[in-house]
Amino acid sequence: MTKTALLISFIALTATAAQAAVPNPFSGMGRDSDKPIAITADSTTADIRNETATYAGNVRVEQGNLRLRSDTISIKAAKGEISRIEAKGNVVLASPQGQATGSTALYDISKRVVQLGGKVVLVQGPNVLRGTSLVINLATGRAELTGAGAGGRVEGVFVPQKTPKVPSTAPSGEKPATPPSQP
Repeated sequence: MTKTALLISFIALTATAAQAAVPNPFSGMGRDSDKPIAITADSTTADIRNETATYAGNVRVEQGNLRLRSDTISIKAAKGEISRIEAKGNVVLASPQGQATGSTALYDISKRVVQLGGKVVLVQGPNVLRGTSLVINLATGRAELTGAGAGGRVEGVFVPQKTPKVPSTAPSGEKPATPPSQP
């Protein structure tokens, strides 16, 4: 399957999800891109000359409602302002709208783009998407999930919202009226 066909398949899956009233898991992500970035970890090593730092062990990054967890991260901070965060190992990107996991992530803060790699799994409620690469544009809320190689495939499972059962017209405990029998 060509990449064009993969993209068309993804768009079709997304359209199907929209028709089934499945909310976009990326809507609202990136609204907090002007908020401070907080990083916690078990240890950190900074290279002041190269304006980089590496955080290791139980790493947590927060920016507004956007959360990133991983084993390690490396940051580039030109003149004290973080421009890039690279995460490796057990990466989890979460927001109130959903969660994505993978083995690596790259957050380009100036472009407001997050790229996840590895065995990517995107979850929102009961809905699940799987692939090998996920690119999320936080400014637009648009995401692209792809499979590996020329024949790579993505997988999506969308669970429609349950519709309430239509109540009978008879009051509770009474049997519905039956038409009179004909003589």
